[in-house]
Amino acid sequence: AVVSTQSTGNYFIQSNLRMAIVRQYTPPRSSVPLQILLHYNYYYFALFFLVQILAMAWKGTVLPYAGPTLAAEVSLLLLYALCEAIRLYLGNKGNLTEQPFPTVVFLLLTLPMTMAYVFTMLLQTYVLHLDAIMSYIGIGFCGLEFILGIVVLLQFSRSDIST
Repeated sequence: AVVSTQSTGNYFIQSNLRMAIVRQYTPPRSSVPLQILLHYNYYYFALFFLVQILAMAWKGTVLPYAGPTLAAEVSLLLLYALCEAIRLYLGNKGNLTEQPFPTVVFLLLTLPMTMAYVFTMLLQTYVLHLDAIMSYIGIGFCGLEFILGIVVLLQFSRSDIST
């Protein structure tokens, strides 16, 4: 009799555990395409930053700059790098943890980064063709990430409403 109650007790524990596991499972809402874009954008921005630093070093030695213009452009590039690192981190975190707040901040930081690419492409003192091409690619990354980020944010909010 003791064995039957013990086995019955184990059966109830196992069935309750299975029901808890089934209730807790929800399909993932994160976006694989967004995650792929964020992954490649990490590497792209590292390359962009390196090329910009080398180009500014070359421009500083070969081309004439008025006053502290070169220092201001280098400072802006460092600020862009910090903003992009934070933006990519929050996009990654928001997508993988399926939290709307980091995703919203990621989307809000996309605008200053797009403006940074436009500045690099059009408004620097000296713009090389390489600057323009790399800025076009960066704007493409930002645009696609923005669109996919909005889709992901809508999925997160839609799932929060339905649960």
